[in-house]
Amino acid sequence: MFVLVGVFITLALAALVRIAAGFGFSLVSVPPLALLLDPVTAVVIAATLAVPLNLLVAVGDRAHVDRRGALVLLAFSLAGVPFGLWALNVMSESTLLSLIAFTVVAGTLLVGLRVRVPGGMGAAAGMSALSGASFAATAIDGPILVAGMQGSRLADLEPRAQRATLAVVFSATSVATLVGFGFGGQLTPEVGTLVAVGVPALLVGTFAGERLFRRLNAELFRRTVLVLLVVSSVSMLTRVVTA
Repeated sequence: MFVLVGVFITLALAALVRIAAGFGFSLVSVPPLALLLDPVTAVVIAATLAVPLNLLVAVGDRAHVDRRGALVLLAFSLAGVPFGLWALNVMSESTLLSLIAFTVVAGTLLVGLRVRVPGGMGAAAGMSALSGASFAATAIDGPILVAGMQGSRLADLEPRAQRATLAVVFSATSVATLVGFGFGGQLTPEVGTLVAVGVPALLVGTFAGERLFRRLNAELFRRTVLVLLVVSSVSMLTRVVTA
């Protein structure tokens, strides 16, 4: 029961952050889930529940997608997914925990420092492939792709078009990863139970996030989320070091 309550609270908080801040679902959810569950299950739960969140934004903002940019990012992101699935299947639990910890720390730094990877669409495509692999292995992809996109022409798109373009890429990557989990045997009965717990948690977090978004100062909330991510990073690094 303690684990189920912890999973519910973690996913509700992650959904709240995602809606109110516009980022951070996996960065917030994966570290606590990896402390409550084994790391593979944590990754599968976070990645599976990212699917409806990504699809919701992609469908709602479909008219604003930069199709040429989305096609490039999508192709390279999908190309990276098999490498991430392979890594998830062959890595030991301790190695996967270390990779998750590194990805959480790197993602927090990318978001906190608002890193822009130079190199235009070529660099954006490369970061997209890395993003796809990272999502399949750790359920974390957003900061990597956003950093790559910000050094390309896509950074000049208006915010809604950027969000829509990213949502299309994230949706395709998450669906492809979910299919890969099915073939890899990761969609177990335990995962089904935890996903059933996670769906109402997403609804609660989304509702609360929408209300919070209207009332809070956006920059103040962003800084608060970054503090939360630093705490998550420290908790993951501590577990890796003491394991």
